[in-house]
Amino acid sequence: MKKMRLKLKLPKISLPKLKLPKLGRKFFLGKKFLVCAGLAVIVAVGSVIILNGIQKDNLYNTALKNVAEARYYMKSAKGGNTTVQFVVGKRENPYKQDGVTSAPTAFALVNVTGDDTLKALSQIEGTINIGQDQFPVTLLQNPYNPLNFSCDIVSQINREVSPSEDVELTLFITDSKTSTYFKLENAFGEDAISWDKALQVATAKVGDKLKGQAFESYITIMDNVAQDSGAFWYVQFITGEGKTHYCVVAPDGSAIS
Repeated sequence: MKKMRLKLKLPKISLPKLKLPKLGRKFFLGKKFLVCAGLAVIVAVGSVIILNGIQKDNLYNTALKNVAEARYYMKSAKGGNTTVQFVVGKRENPYKQDGVTSAPTAFALVNVTGDDTLKALSQIEGTINIGQDQFPVTLLQNPYNPLNFSCDIVSQINREVSPSEDVELTLFITDSKTSTYFKLENAFGEDAISWDKALQVATAKVGDKLKGQAFESYITIMDNVAQDSGAFWYVQFITGEGKTHYCVVAPDGSAIS
């Protein structure tokens, strides 16, 4: 038998002709194109800025969560060769700079530093007036520095202390009848940024060195009353690997180093 071949005729399909615009020089310099291009750039740049801001906020929140020590404010005074400080804040317990934060506890520290005449003393007695309240203090000698004495009176105060409250310290250094009086003043002025804002500034400054690492934060105060150079925030970040990154923040919120 002969094989039969079938011939199929397919209908012709006519596609509509599309006229595409010629993208010449006039198109790229046209107002619509420039506006759209400008909006695209703004959106792209804005997205980068927002993403960067979110990353910094997340890092700051981590730094705030991992505070191992924060000194909220400090009052200080100097008389003769003796410098006194009153510092309020919180500190992890146990206190260990290892990059891992423990639960913090409040402190209200009275600190006294003098000259060689204090070496022979094991402790210094005195009283501290905070606002309308008076508390006895017994400052013990620092075993690592015989010219330094300190006492934590947070349990005696048993209340919050405001930086606006007057603080006065009376010490009986030589004997119980001879006293030395100190009127303490705030280390920072009224317009100075707070400790948590200083932490935010420091995180933005050195945050790139902390990404992807476990770390803890320390916010302390640098104040040399003797030189009358003013106070600064000193922020440290200590990683789990033992690396330290720091930033000095001025009272106006500028990062110095």
